[in-house]
This record gives sequence, C-alpha cells and structure tokens, in this order.
Amino acid sequence: MGWLLGAENLRQAEFKAASPHFSEAARAEGFYKGKWYPFCLPQERAEENLFREIRTAALDYCKREGITWHDGQDDKPSNHLRSSQVCCFNFLFPLREDLDKATLILSKALPSLRRVESIEFEYTGPESATEWLGEPPGGKRGQNRTSIDAAVWWKGPGNKTRLTFVEWKYTEQAFGDCGGYRSDGNDQRGRCDTLKVQDIRPEVDCYLESKRDAQTSRHYWEHLVEAGISVERFGDRPGCPFRGAFYQLMRQYLLAAHCKASASEADNVDVISIGFQGNQDLLRRPEYLAHLGEDVVLAWNSMLTTAPPLRHVLVEALLADAPNDDWREYIRERYRV
Repeated sequence: MGWLLGAENLRQAEFKAASPHFSEAARAEGFYKGKWYPFCLPQERAEENLFREIRTAALDYCKREGITWHDGQDDKPSNHLRSSQVCCFNFLFPLREDLDKATLILSKALPSLRRVESIEFEYTGPESATEWLGEPPGGKRGQNRTSIDAAVWWKGPGNKTRLTFVEWKYTEQAFGDCGGYRSDGNDQRGRCDTLKVQDIRPEVDCYLESKRDAQTSRHYWEHLVEAGISVERFGDRPGCPFRGAFYQLMRQYLLAAHCKASASEADNVDVISIGFQGNQDLLRRPEYLAHLGEDVVLAWNSMLTTAPPLRHVLVEALLADAPNDDWREYIRERYRV
C-alpha cells in the first residue's frame, strides 16, 4: 500500500475530528466493509461527506437522475472520507452550480475554453450506447455500465460545442483493472496473460465477450478501430493489453467515439484525467506496458490513431487562480491543495 493511502486516512480522520463542516455525531468512527474506522463517518451521517453547501442539491440530483453512489446506502454517498466519487462531487458539483466559476477553474484543463455550458456526473451517453457497447440493459449511471465521472460540455473557438470526459482520481493507485480478468468466474485467466492480441478471437479469448448472454457479453473489441485505438501498436508482447491499466481508458474512449458519432452530443469529444500531485502511483505503468511509454498516459497515447490524446491535469493547477471563498477553503483544508 502506497504512502498516500495511509497518510490520507490519517489526515481525513484529523479533518473530521476538527472541521466545523461535520456535526458532533459525525465525529464517531464509521463502519465500512466489516470494520470500524476513524476515517469513515457513521452511515446515518454519510451525507456529511459532501461539502455542506452542496449536500441537498447533490443528493437531489443523484436521486432525480438515478445515479448510484459508490459504496453508498439509502441514497447517500459513501461514508469513507477517501471516496474518489465524493471528492469529485466536492470539487466539481459547486462548479456545476456556478458556470462562471466553472469557466474560470477549468480553463487550464480545457484548451481554448470560452464558456462551460453544463456538467453532468456518472454520464453514460445516449440511450443507444448501452446496446452498442453490449453492456447490461438494467445498469444505472454509476453501476454496471460505462459511466464517466464527470462530463463537461463547453464552447470553444467558432462557438462549437465540445464534450470532455473527466476521469477523476484521488488516491487510486491505478486506472482500474478489467473486471472479467479479475472475475472468480474466469477459469481461463491464463489466456488473458498469454494470448497474442494480433490473432485474438474475442468470442473465444475474451471472457467479457465470450459470455453469450445479455448481462455479460461486451462488444468492446469490435469498436476499437472506430474509436481510434490500435491493438497492432501493442506489438507482439503476450497478453491482453486491456487486462490492467488500459481497461478503464479503453471503455471511456469507446463511449467518446459513440458520443462523437451522435450528432446531438458534441462536435468533438475528448478524455482527460484529473488527479492530485501527491498521487505518483497513479501514473505508474505495469511492466508489460514498458515498451509503450514511461507512464500510463504516454503508454496509452501510443495506442491511439485518430483519437485525441489523453491529458492528465493536476487539481493543484486548476486551483492556482481560484478565488478565496468557502469552497476553496474547504478543498484546501480537506484535500491539502
């Protein structure tokens, strides 16, 4: 476990104990996945994980839009103070409520930004995306389908509408592994480690593709070229390139390609990741990707053909010119930026 996790657990526990943003009842330890922790809130106080000024609006928004809170219960967010989803809401939801501030803060993340038009959370694209990707029809935003942490619609040069997908990272040490690769039901995991991607037969070699039922069969492989992703650039190394750090990025780029093809979405769609300067582990690439680049972002971009490159943006850079208000002070104290 990296230094960041332990340090952030301790700091979040200290913040909870001292910050006026929490009630006295919230200062007790919280029960999380079978254990009690000082860096978790009592479940009945989980809504206090959100910045005080957005609690009601954010909870109403998620309930209205059918958004699932990760590790949440009873329409409340996770009670873990290190929740990345909560961190994303605490930073970006106030900007959703104030588009002038959003335009100021996000200008360093969105080149040629003229005006932020809207921000949505756990975005899953148009209705057609679920069938196109072969994902479960019963999934929800944030659960059992490709969901973007935050989607930002904005105006650029020529007054054209652009759409940027935001992958938000807090203390995660990677971009996420393939669930099929890690699944207990995958009794042929060795194939994921040894297959030749140039000769892959997804209907046989890919666990997610080979499960021929509506709940588990995915169509990711058939859309890679359309999304501007080249498996040929992986070379002749053994194993599936998407079993680890590329899996989450691949799904985001597929959804981006589908949204771009949908005329009603935007004239252009790209993907960025937003993270914290202290989280150096996030960008470390697995050894099997070493031939593609020095870090995950460079390695991923080397797999792209027509798709716009992934850009990694630091929270610290976004806040450099932020006005000193209650939100800025809260973010500074809670997340040490």
